[in-house]
Amino acid sequence: MSRKEAIDALVDQYFRMDSASEGLPLAVSPIGKAEISAAIDTLLSGWLTMGSRVKDFESAWADAVGTRHAVCVNSGSSALLVMLSALVETGILARGDEVIVPAVGWSTSLFTVAQAGLKPVLVDVGEDSLVLEGDWDRPVLAVHLLGCPSRATGPVIVEDACGAHGAAIGEQRCGSIGVASAFSFFFSHHLSTIEGGMINTDSDVIADAARSLRAHGWIRERSDADQIAASREDIDRRFLFVSAGYNLRPTEITGAMGVEQVPRLDGFVEARRRNHAQWCEAIASLELPLRVYPELTGTTHAAFAFPMLLEADSPLQRAELSTKLEAQGIATRPISGSNLIRQPAFSRVEGARVEGETPVADAVHDRGFFVGQSHDFGPQHLSQLVDGLKKAFS
Repeated sequence: MSRKEAIDALVDQYFRMDSASEGLPLAVSPIGKAEISAAIDTLLSGWLTMGSRVKDFESAWADAVGTRHAVCVNSGSSALLVMLSALVETGILARGDEVIVPAVGWSTSLFTVAQAGLKPVLVDVGEDSLVLEGDWDRPVLAVHLLGCPSRATGPVIVEDACGAHGAAIGEQRCGSIGVASAFSFFFSHHLSTIEGGMINTDSDVIADAARSLRAHGWIRERSDADQIAASREDIDRRFLFVSAGYNLRPTEITGAMGVEQVPRLDGFVEARRRNHAQWCEAIASLELPLRVYPELTGTTHAAFAFPMLLEADSPLQRAELSTKLEAQGIATRPISGSNLIRQPAFSRVEGARVEGETPVADAVHDRGFFVGQSHDFGPQHLSQLVDGLKKAFS
């Protein structure tokens, strides 16, 4: 019996155990037998830092998104930082350039813009989508919030697809629309390597810059490493640094788990979209002072979570509704970072400013929330949510 066969047999036995009597939790989807076996096999292989398994994951994810390159890092936030820094490094953007950023998004969607030496300009989001819309005269960070594709356009499009695995505009997958994109593989996302992130791009120079920036600024994984090394024979090529880089490398466990995850994406998204459509229809039919957000025409919504917005005349405040739902076993969260302009950290983001009014972002901040969504959810989860909302408003 090979090592891999022995591991598979052990993991299979574990999954058959009575978890209650043993006190061991069964693996939570999307992490299953294949991912656990791959992680254990990697631990026993003796090679734990970034190596061949990460390269295999990068290749599989580039194919899944539809780009020529994918560069793996240790988180989605790191992917944003490396991606934006690579655009500055390659001259596609220049330090001090303004970048249009939606006011509703995750904290590091905003922070990394400034950390890369760019100036974030926060603007309001679309009333029907909660994402950035419109045509802009400056570079745009298109945040595909909670899996809803942002159709914003501009001279340079950069995508935050951290929660939008499998989302699309027409036939083009999010992550392949702009000059570069960032994904997250955090535990709660569509695909999970526990932690992990990816930068996708069709550009050789962006990919090479990202490879240097993620790992100390060295040349080791670059496609042009031989050419650079030949120009500096006075320096050992293993320690030849060409960028002011970071150390944001993934582990081999990330790569091993990711390779097992990628083939399951389409099935996950199909199930999530089905849930999203059914939930929108069911909740809209309740005629409660509650807004839902159906999939936009011509797009594929990845349905990372299920956002809702209390109407301004709702008899319940968001905190009251959340308390009532939580008491019924329905967890709630604010919509991402809500209006980032109103977060205390905004005043510490160098160069950031606001352009125009932000009534939608303010409404999200005061009255928006989401509940979880998963490809493992079925009719019983919809029934629980519908019953919970009815009781809360009664």
